[in-house]
Amino acid sequence: MTSPNVVDATDTTFAQEVVERSRAIPVVVDFWAPWCGPCRVLGPMIERVAGEHEGRVALVKVNTDDNPTVAQRYGIRSIPAVIAFRDGAPVASFVGAQPEPQVRAFFKKVLPTAADGLAEEGARALTAGNLATAADRFEAALAVDVGHRGATLGLAAVRLEQRDLDAAGELAARLPGDANAKRVLAHVTLRRVADGADRAALEGRLAENDGDAEAHYRLGALLAIEGDWEPAIDHLLSTVALDRKLDGDGGRLRTLDALELLGADHPLLPETRRRLANLLF
Repeated sequence: MTSPNVVDATDTTFAQEVVERSRAIPVVVDFWAPWCGPCRVLGPMIERVAGEHEGRVALVKVNTDDNPTVAQRYGIRSIPAVIAFRDGAPVASFVGAQPEPQVRAFFKKVLPTAADGLAEEGARALTAGNLATAADRFEAALAVDVGHRGATLGLAAVRLEQRDLDAAGELAARLPGDANAKRVLAHVTLRRVADGADRAALEGRLAENDGDAEAHYRLGALLAIEGDWEPAIDHLLSTVALDRKLDGDGGRLRTLDALELLGADHPLLPETRRRLANLLF
């Protein structure tokens, strides 16, 4: 019998109970089975330690006999196996019945830090549109943990809103390879091209001369920033067709930035890639 503070997840509910929930609070998952002797040793211990941190971490148990799909997905070959999730992904794990000091050390490693708390306050302020408070909290988090991902991305988002493109780009560059940081950098480069652009004036230039590559380029960047995707991509691809040398192959690069902002599931993505490839090759 598990504690009332412990959730039993299944193949069906795992995504909601663990993956999605871990975006708000760390989730520790105990993979076990009724026949497993070491599981019966570890289970009560891990429940007790998790209970001491109620509200700061969630404990979920998965019976691997009844839920083989999720066990296979996370490579569970021996039990007990414990995996901690944060922000939708595994961040730490161990296998076997560990002594209590090691279990406590494991929880300490995955519990929210002071920087996490400050970053969460910053995120709430940013959502509410309070940029000054958001910046203050994110900066405080970075003072505690200079490499904190959430605070770095949050402060970059604030600087984007404040049109401080240099600061936003510098912050995003601290996280090479991070998907969200790439999106910030794409915003920065598109905003630089669109800076000071007047949509009506650019459209007027194109009405007079549809071969004006620079007008296509700046209008495409401006529309991408505004989220008007189809015409934005049309104008950026027109730039590629007209002048590859403009801004160092800017039409192609800004098209790639637009694709970064679109995301992998956007319906325009495959067609835009095909069109760009046809222009290049």
